[in-house]
Amino acid sequence: MFNLFKIFIVIAIYYITSYLFSHGGGLNSEGCHTNRKTSDYHCHKKKQKNSIGKYNRKSFQYKSYPPNTDIGFYTLLRCDTNIDHVVSLKDAHDSGADYWNKSLKARFANDKANHVPSCSIVNSSKGASTPLDFLRKSSDGRGIEYEIKSFCSYLEIYYKVKTKYKLNFNNNNPELFSKCELSIK
Repeated sequence: MFNLFKIFIVIAIYYITSYLFSHGGGLNSEGCHTNRKTSDYHCHKKKQKNSIGKYNRKSFQYKSYPPNTDIGFYTLLRCDTNIDHVVSLKDAHDSGADYWNKSLKARFANDKANHVPSCSIVNSSKGASTPLDFLRKSSDGRGIEYEIKSFCSYLEIYYKVKTKYKLNFNNNNPELFSKCELSIK
């Protein structure tokens, strides 16, 4: 009888403390919210079983479409163009999208605010690069050489998209952004 009472007390303490130390909710559909006291945005859901750190382009469900111009955004040259994700799907994954559900991944991949027409060869060269690597690849002498005409315009789109989707800038170079009067944390 005494052991049964101890078990009851332990269970009661567990439920009372879990109730007291939980917060009121207000989570969005991805299981995330902004802490009102610290303005920190964080998520409570664990990583989806199919992501666990592994990048899978297909999980973003991107629906390709032809660009409406033959002028590449980066070079401003006439060329064979295709659509480029300014913030690549891989970069997004590495910056927090690995926690997202399928719906948010698809919304991100198909968000035209993150799309620019790019010369196919430049898009292939850029790949999943972050801005610093993209800039390096444009003139490192190891592949095709091209001049990015408006690097700051590219960075502004990159910054807006990452901010819109609350992706982190951990894999980015703050000095590069400051040259375009953008501040990343």
